[in-house]
Amino acid sequence: MARITTGNQNRLAQAQQATFARYMKIYGPWVRKQYAKYRGPPMSFERFAYFEMMSANGTNVAGGLQAQRDQFAGQQRAQRTREQGYSSYRQGMYANSARMDRSAERFDQNVVRGNVAQIDPNTGEKRWLPNNAPENRPFQQGGHTYVQHQGGFYQWNGNGWAPMRRGQ
Repeated sequence: MARITTGNQNRLAQAQQATFARYMKIYGPWVRKQYAKYRGPPMSFERFAYFEMMSANGTNVAGGLQAQRDQFAGQQRAQRTREQGYSSYRQGMYANSARMDRSAERFDQNVVRGNVAQIDPNTGEKRWLPNNAPENRPFQQGGHTYVQHQGGFYQWNGNGWAPMRRGQ
């Protein structure tokens, strides 16, 4: 998106420069004479010439001012579009980074440590239990008793075995 916006802005700037160059080729000597006579607020020659071009050599001052307002409004819209694009890019980058973090954590827990996430049926908390726990042999971890049976984990709740569900 940034590449497209930047390309459009560059083409617009080139078109504006070409228009100004054509104007100066035709009216340059006249504009220089007008600038030499100019006694208003300090202004660079380029800005003076640009205003002369935008106001049709002073014959349409309101049109020139409106053109400047329109140009400024267009630049503001372009800036908002650019900011939205950057914001969208940053959000995507943050979301991708979070996905990569979660993926690395799962890889570390599942592959490196050999654990699997299970949800505690009583509290809803995630517990990391050993994926290679022996079948039908209760084990203790973190003050709780678990057993792996037919590929699923169960937690002893004091009265019986409560099934746990696989977490993310």
